Amino acid sequence: MADYSITGDTRLDTSGFTQGVSSMTVAAGTLIADLTKTAASKLAGLAKSSVSVGMQFDASMSQVAATMGTSVDQIENLTKVAKEMGSTTKFTATQAADALNYLALAGYDANKAAEVLPSVLNLAAAGGMDLAYASDLVTDAMASLNIEASKENVDEFGDKLAMGASKANASVSQLGEAILTVGGTAANLKGGTTELTTALGLLANVGIKGAEGGTHLRNVILSLQSPTDDASKMMEKLGLQVYDAQGNMRGLDEILTDLNTSMKGLTQGQKDSIINQLFNKTDLAAVNGLLAAQGFQWNTLAEAIENSEGAMSQMAETQLDNLEGAVTIAQSAIEGLQLAVYQQLEPSLRDVVKWGTSCISTLTNALAEGGPEAMAQAAGEIVSGLVDSLTEQMPQIAASAVELIAQLAQGIVQALPQVLTIAGKILDALVQGLRAALPQLADTGIEMISQLGQGVAQAIPELLSKALPIVADFASGLREKAGH
Repeated sequence: MADYSITGDTRLDTSGFTQGVSSMTVAAGTLIADLTKTAASKLAGLAKSSVSVGMQFDASMSQVAATMGTSVDQIENLTKVAKEMGSTTKFTATQAADALNYLALAGYDANKAAEVLPSVLNLAAAGGMDLAYASDLVTDAMASLNIEASKENVDEFGDKLAMGASKANASVSQLGEAILTVGGTAANLKGGTTELTTALGLLANVGIKGAEGGTHLRNVILSLQSPTDDASKMMEKLGLQVYDAQGNMRGLDEILTDLNTSMKGLTQGQKDSIINQLFNKTDLAAVNGLLAAQGFQWNTLAEAIENSEGAMSQMAETQLDNLEGAVTIAQSAIEGLQLAVYQQLEPSLRDVVKWGTSCISTLTNALAEGGPEAMAQAAGEIVSGLVDSLTEQMPQIAASAVELIAQLAQGIVQALPQVLTIAGKILDALVQGLRAALPQLADTGIEMISQLGQGVAQAIPELLSKALPIVADFASGLREKAGH
């Protein structure tokens, strides 16, 4: 019987790996060369975009100064605050400047606007609101509720809105809209913004939210404060006291709890009749919703809202805890870089614009006084002066360009060791991984070859048994052909 055996070379060919490492090295060099070659054009693009962004920011700050009745130089602190907010929040510096203008429109001076701006931006971020609405919410709500617009008070106001939104079926924006609708009617509530936000949150839980909730709550408060004659008689009959012995309005929850108690045991129809006498018929659903929430629901929500310190900041952070938020913050940071570039370019650009304006005035006057010939002569003098100026400044311009290129090259050279170190670590990890996997690769290869050999050996008898008849038939055919 024939001895069948299979032999193979299990050594790994490393020439491909070596060639790959060489290719990576060449690619790294090419990448560095490309970066160096394109750096100038990228810097030029950055400069161009920076000018556009810087001009828009300056225009916004000029608007702030005009609204406040002062000059840009006198609100330099506001400019710094706007830039700082642009680099640390989801909003750009230009958007922060626009928010400052909204505060200025509300009568805030530079110091007050600088103080509350971070809180306004935080509220806008927490509620997913635009800055105009957030600014109006803060300024109008604080004014109507007779609350001083300090940073501490604005933060407390925003925290309560944020907590109310997280515990009730309403957004920060909807609660804010409701508060703006209630307006000064709620200024004298015993529990202040906690009581106000609690009532609006409970109304939102029964589907009465936003401006609608604010309207119904305002009507409820007015009905209690200024009842009709029939309502006054009903209150007296029920023993319902709206004001305390000092003439101050009692807590809304206290009044409604007493009303619930006085109607205990009555049918729903009897209760509706009493409520219709005390309040407007259109507010029936809202009153019933508030009455149903007295006790545990009211107390639980009120306690959460009262102890809500930090809720606004936490909600703002949560809103940005995603890829879109990260991109938004990155865009704000990019604008900060653009403004820094613009700040370096602006003085020279302003001089160029002034020079161009002067040239236009010179040409206009020459044309008006001496006609086209005088205008042509003036143009020649301008060009001649420009050439002379450029000639004088060329060494300085060239030196600046050389310095810029040198700094760029130096930066790349300084970064090369770090780049190469990182590349080396990557290659080392790759080599270590391959080296660690070699035994497994070799074993796997040998096993595959062994199984292939065994399969072939096992199949040989069957192959021979099928092949022999074929060969016999073939030989028989050949003999028959030879006999003929």
